[in-house]
Amino acid sequence: MLFVWILNMISFQTFAQTKQAPDSLGLPGDNLNLYAVMKLFQESETLEGFEKKLNTESSKVNNLDLNGDDKIDYIRVIDNVDGKVHNIVMQVPVTEKENQDVAVFIVEKNDKGEVQIQLVGDEDLYGKDYIIEPNYTDNAGKGETPNPGYTKTSSTKQVDENGNTTIINNYTAYETAAWPVVTYIYTPSYVVWVSPWHYWYYPPYWNPWRPWFWHHYYGYHYHWHHHYYGHYHHPFYYRSPGARTVYYGQRRASSITYNSRRQAGEFKATYAHPETRKDGSALYKKDNVAKGERVNSGEKGNSTNNSNSKANNNARGNGSKNEGNSTYKEKPSNNSNKVNPSTSKPHYNNPKSQGQKPSGVKPSNKPVSPSRSAPRQSSGSKSSGGKKGGR
Repeated sequence: MLFVWILNMISFQTFAQTKQAPDSLGLPGDNLNLYAVMKLFQESETLEGFEKKLNTESSKVNNLDLNGDDKIDYIRVIDNVDGKVHNIVMQVPVTEKENQDVAVFIVEKNDKGEVQIQLVGDEDLYGKDYIIEPNYTDNAGKGETPNPGYTKTSSTKQVDENGNTTIINNYTAYETAAWPVVTYIYTPSYVVWVSPWHYWYYPPYWNPWRPWFWHHYYGYHYHWHHHYYGHYHHPFYYRSPGARTVYYGQRRASSITYNSRRQAGEFKATYAHPETRKDGSALYKKDNVAKGERVNSGEKGNSTNNSNSKANNNARGNGSKNEGNSTYKEKPSNNSNKVNPSTSKPHYNNPKSQGQKPSGVKPSNKPVSPSRSAPRQSSGSKSSGGKKGGR
């Protein structure tokens, strides 16, 4: 019996290492690809920089519209520190009084200097136990002394049903400890990052755009699958169950407005136009093929590198022939908790009371009309303070 149990556990671990998440969960979280979020996190140097990347249109990662105003939501980043554990929450201000947690990074460092990272989607958006983590090889490097000048290479191959080959890159907990943002949050001089931005008060760079239909979003990110599944996977267990329990029991924020819309089925409109997948695919090729990125064609045996197309990071929502019908508009919610931008008064938080003052940003003393119909701020404009309104 013991032998059978051990055999089952080995099979489970192997399955967890190679399992790919389904293309669609059928839930609002489909419009924030957590594999793409993990990639942004790995590439970031600070949590403030990660938050900015997450909310930059050219990143093409954030496609959430939780309150149904036909504009992308701003995602705040909040670090809750408990000893050597960081619960780094991504949170959307849904109304002036309500926030909705989207996902949380659970980052834990042990006495050996190893760091394990899991990204857990909030169950209101992804269902229960939706976890993304680096492709850890738990037995790699055991009994060895890590050498900072040497990176151990460990990889396997995986071929999908279309004949596309993905190289599975395996990580040790020493390697994830060396990610720039992880090194940053464990330095003695680190000041805990709690985003100072909130509903109706946003950073100068924030220019909300219209959401895509899900198939357009998927069509773009499908071409990144070789990277997403090559570096990260979807396990079925928590590496820090205690940290997860503390977060869910004490800190998690859930919005009544958002959940009312979800239960009413108002997010189904995002799946209404499967034909827009080709538009997302075309945009990926325009943005990335000139950089030498790989193209997953979706056809059997076709994975190519093509460098004949010019990259363009500003193609979304600007009247392109391929994309003119790829954004969608949901019916506005009539929920009484929804803030009316024409009558509500923008309110301020004191950044200092939030834990850390945003660098180079000072709140303006001049009120700005919070009109959603105002023209978008151009990417080259300058501002000396936070921006009110416009979500």
